[in-house]
Amino acid sequence: MTESVQNVSQPQIEVENLNLWYGEKQALKNISMQIPKNSVTALIGPSGCGKSTFIRCLNRMNDLIKNCRIEGKVSIEGRDIYGQDVDVVELRKEVGMVFQKPNPFPMSIYDNVAYGPRIHGASKKDLDGIVEQALRSAAIWEETSDRLKSPALSLSGGQQQRLCIARTLAVKPRTILFDEPTSALDPISTSRIEDLIMNLKKDYTIVIVTHNMQQAARISDYTGFFLMGELIEFGQTRQIFHNPQEKSTEDYITGRFG
Repeated sequence: MTESVQNVSQPQIEVENLNLWYGEKQALKNISMQIPKNSVTALIGPSGCGKSTFIRCLNRMNDLIKNCRIEGKVSIEGRDIYGQDVDVVELRKEVGMVFQKPNPFPMSIYDNVAYGPRIHGASKKDLDGIVEQALRSAAIWEETSDRLKSPALSLSGGQQQRLCIARTLAVKPRTILFDEPTSALDPISTSRIEDLIMNLKKDYTIVIVTHNMQQAARISDYTGFFLMGELIEFGQTRQIFHNPQEKSTEDYITGRFG
C-alpha cells in the first residue's frame, strides 16, 4: 500500500478487516482500505472477485440479501455505518448508487429526478430548482429541458444512465458508488459518463467498479485490485498501473489472466 493512501489525513471512507459471508461461502476476506475525500477510486479484478459485493457494503445494500453476514468496520466521515443507531434510509441518501444497467423509473424525466427529494420532504416550490440543478450536474439538462414531462424510458441508454446519475445527485449525497456504469453503453456515451465522473469528484467522493482497465487508468486517482475476495493491492492509480507491488496485480493489468 502506498504511503499517501495508507496515511490519509481525512479519509471519506475507512474499512477495517471487513469480512462477508453468503451462507457458508466467504465472499470478502479481511478487506482494509482508506478512501480519500473528493477522489475517484476504481476497483478492478476478475468477475466474481468481490468488487460489487464490497461497494454494496458501503451503503448496506447487502442487508437486503438473505443469509448475508458481515464482520469488521466500515466508517464514513468517521461514523461506523453498521452501528446500532444508523438510519439505513438516511445512509443510502448520503451514499448514492448508480447501477450497471440504467434503471429509470417508469415515469417522466422530471418525476424521476424529483422522486428522492419528494420522499425526503422537499417542498413543491423547491422541486423545479432541485431537478434543474441535478440535471445540469449530470450533464443532461440541455438534452431534456424541453421534454421534462416525457417518459424517462424514451431516452437513449446513455441518456438514461445520466438521468440515473441526476436522480442520485438530487438527494445531495456526499459519496457516490458506481457499479460498472458504462458496461452497457456505446463508446460515445461511455466517454460522456467518464467526463462527468471526473467533473463530479470536485464535490463528491466516488468509488467505481470497472472491468475496463483503460477506464480505471483514465479516470481514477486510486485503484484497488481484488482477487478471490481479497484486496491484493491498493494505491495511487499511476503506481498500480506502472509499478505494481504484487505479481498477480501485474499479471491482471497486463492481461495474463482474468
